[in-house]
Amino acid sequence: MTGQSSCPESADPAELLDDFRQAMRGVASTIHIVTLLVEGAPKGMTATAVSSLSMQPPSLLVCMNESVSMHEAMAGVDWFCVSVLSARHVSVARTFSDSRLRDVRFETGEWNIDDEHAPRLADAQAAMLCKRVGHHRFGTHSIFLGEVCKVWLHGAPDPLIYLDGSFQTPGPVAD
Repeated sequence: MTGQSSCPESADPAELLDDFRQAMRGVASTIHIVTLLVEGAPKGMTATAVSSLSMQPPSLLVCMNESVSMHEAMAGVDWFCVSVLSARHVSVARTFSDSRLRDVRFETGEWNIDDEHAPRLADAQAAMLCKRVGHHRFGTHSIFLGEVCKVWLHGAPDPLIYLDGSFQTPGPVAD
């Protein structure tokens, strides 16, 4: 399915798209860095469309626009890593989300890079090494499924989130 809706025609498509975009701007999402190792070269990008999938086996999914430069590489690798960013990683998030900085991304932050698996951010709130086990296309995106094979934890949860077009941190909730 590429760009075609299966919904009955009940709304103006342009209006629906604008309303959906506005609705999604109000959804807070944790910022992740998804990384790969392609022919010995590390690659990475920011992602908010990451979600746990199952506890048995531990697995997650990553949604990626087919137009991003990393898409085809992701479709061809066996391993990827998801590093969960904390509030102290704003510079990492900005660097990895700027396509002009693609060649210097791994100069920001401390990265563990080996010759076999995807790189991981050493002080990420959490990092999960995944074996890619599935790939499904839908609309303009692909959904990549990964079985989690190793997890690293670092410090107390203090996630960096994306909300209404900007990086933020969650605040306490008043009772």
